[in-house]
Amino acid sequence: MDAESILANAFARSLGERWKNLQHLETHGSDLDEGVVQAIAEDAAAAAVSNLSWHIALGECITAQAMSVRLGVPSAVIVEAVSDGRLVGLTGRYETFLPLWQFHDQVPDKHPISVITKVLEEFSGGLGSAFSPELVVLWGATGQPELDNQEPRAALSKVAPEQLVWSAKVTVAGLAR
Repeated sequence: MDAESILANAFARSLGERWKNLQHLETHGSDLDEGVVQAIAEDAAAAAVSNLSWHIALGECITAQAMSVRLGVPSAVIVEAVSDGRLVGLTGRYETFLPLWQFHDQVPDKHPISVITKVLEEFSGGLGSAFSPELVVLWGATGQPELDNQEPRAALSKVAPEQLVWSAKVTVAGLAR
């Protein structure tokens, strides 16, 4: 079975299990209009798929809370490092997630590997106030022409650091237009 099928099956199974335990519609929404129920379902599906797509883009990750416990620093310090472009991460509704690919041997640390520091400098310096941590996450998860269409996160150990930085420069130049 391919990864997409595994993902879809696990998602459907988990949703079904959770739905069995949820009785809100029976107790609170029995008088809802069919159109309202349809809109609620579509909104929930959109939120779930968006959350799922961001987790796929991040890859294996750690939360800022778990990382703060591991490193003995306040989680606010880690969240600020993501916001300032010193760590790669994505802030969700309730938590900030940091992909492990940015760290040496995928072990969380206060600083990413040096090439990721340079990539982050390209993004934050090149985009200024338009910088957003999401842009680095998306760059890392998208095949880049400068890297023979490899995802930067997968190419970290396969290409020279200069190639990764060049790819970031090209992306930033395209975004800055």
